[in-house]
Amino acid sequence: MKRPALVVFDLDGTLIDSRADLANAANATLARLGLPTLAREAIISYVGDGLDALIRRCLTLEHENLFEKAKGLFIAHYREHCLDNTALLPGAREALDALKGKSRLAVLTNKAEPYAVKILKGLGVASYFEEIVGEKAGQVPKPDPTVLKEIMKRLGAPPNRTLMVGDGKNDILVSKAAGCVSCLVAGFPEEKKPFAQLCPDFIIHGLAELPGLFKD
Repeated sequence: MKRPALVVFDLDGTLIDSRADLANAANATLARLGLPTLAREAIISYVGDGLDALIRRCLTLEHENLFEKAKGLFIAHYREHCLDNTALLPGAREALDALKGKSRLAVLTNKAEPYAVKILKGLGVASYFEEIVGEKAGQVPKPDPTVLKEIMKRLGAPPNRTLMVGDGKNDILVSKAAGCVSCLVAGFPEEKKPFAQLCPDFIIHGLAELPGLFKD
């Protein structure tokens, strides 16, 4: 692949491992509400479609009436603890170093934007990105392509020179909807095999492989 003008990264599961802190915040919320806590694996399976979806999935329809209270409790906990255990995934910093100055870099995540910015600053990599765009009021989340198209327009990158890198279904779908090139980060082993059926343009097993896709 010719080196892209713009590389847009997903955040959770792509650049960072935030599973423990998300699960802890969800279980702290459930405990405060007097509800049974959940296995970490269950909570992690609910991540990817934004905070509201995560909370509703943890509550289930049976406790939907507690959503607003649960959201407030989750936000209060996660605001203070979003960097307790969260770390860059292996190969992330090396990939960013390899791409910096050669392609423009951005983040597009369904995580609330203040957390995305705080985490990337806390991990010392926010300066790599020209834009960090997360969930905010009135914004339609991935896989809707509107925000990705806006990022491309602001940074002057055409779709065929833009690569969307992510670990989830929404990342592949949004790239296809925007006409971009897609790259699935599948991990070891290929834990995202169902997503591979969506036919991303590239599949890698970690960000360390990303710079090797490009030809100068």
